[in-house]
Amino acid sequence: MALAPTSPHPPGTAPTTAARPSREVRRLKPSEGNRERAKGRDRLWVAAFLVPFLLLYMGFTLWPLIATVYYSFFDWSGTGPLDQFVGGDNYSRILGDPLFWQAVVNTLLFAVGTTLIKLPLSLLAALVMTRKWLWAKRALRTVFFAPLIIPVAMAGLVFTYLLNPSNGALNSALHGLGLTDGTTDVFANRWTALLTLILISVWQVFGQYMIYWMAALQNVPDELYEAAELDGASEWQKLTRITLPMIRPVAVVIVMLALVNAMHVFGLVVTLTGGGPGTSTYVVSYFIYKQAFGSMPFAYGYASAAALLFSGMAFLLVTSQGLFVRRAQTKRKEYGV
Repeated sequence: MALAPTSPHPPGTAPTTAARPSREVRRLKPSEGNRERAKGRDRLWVAAFLVPFLLLYMGFTLWPLIATVYYSFFDWSGTGPLDQFVGGDNYSRILGDPLFWQAVVNTLLFAVGTTLIKLPLSLLAALVMTRKWLWAKRALRTVFFAPLIIPVAMAGLVFTYLLNPSNGALNSALHGLGLTDGTTDVFANRWTALLTLILISVWQVFGQYMIYWMAALQNVPDELYEAAELDGASEWQKLTRITLPMIRPVAVVIVMLALVNAMHVFGLVVTLTGGGPGTSTYVVSYFIYKQAFGSMPFAYGYASAAALLFSGMAFLLVTSQGLFVRRAQTKRKEYGV
């Protein structure tokens, strides 16, 4: 007679493995714990690398900003105790200061002028530099980018000698060509001085914006150009119907960067014009510098108020780029990219 198989477990009891499935699963996957420990170590390394940056950011950006806001409510010379609280008096004086508004106008003229010149020229250079038929691309990029390496103050000093009205290279060239018998001082007039500052700035930062445009152009799919060539499109049509609409989101950011960077002009004004003739080429950065350190007693609180007012204007300009970027992204999606 065959015997029925007997269970190793007493009647009414379930196997222990069924009672503890989660423990067995954990035993089958020991790598999960290793991954968790690795993630914990990664977080520690990320925090360790971020701490120096955060300390520098708080010490050289956040704290100076808070201190500037605080100082703007005092009539303070930069030394001694902060005991002359004036509230919003510094701001009301700034708003009624004609020299401050002249500096604002000059700064905007400089920013708009440099942007209108350097961006189209650098875009044209980038279009040429991305052509497959062009030779010596690396050498040309170096030539265009080299002026950016020169410090702004040094570039200003070099052009001071070149444009010297008595013995500078400009006057020597004009005399040699027979175009003038006297001296040509480009810094004797407000408009020629501003134009000179704009052109020198364009020369120095041209390569930087050319690199920006080249990066934007490399994101345009080649398939669009190939389809346009099959349809018989000209180079101008490919530029206006494909290239410019496709790079529009990046172009908005580049334009904003160009404007904001140009609004911080300082070194060229100090070395080339000193705000002259008179005060006709004052820019906001130079105005703040002169108020804070130009004459005794220093008006540090007054300069802080001017800096905050102009920073607010720049902030409004920067925040407006979000609207233009969204519109540009919508236009780009029409191409299915």
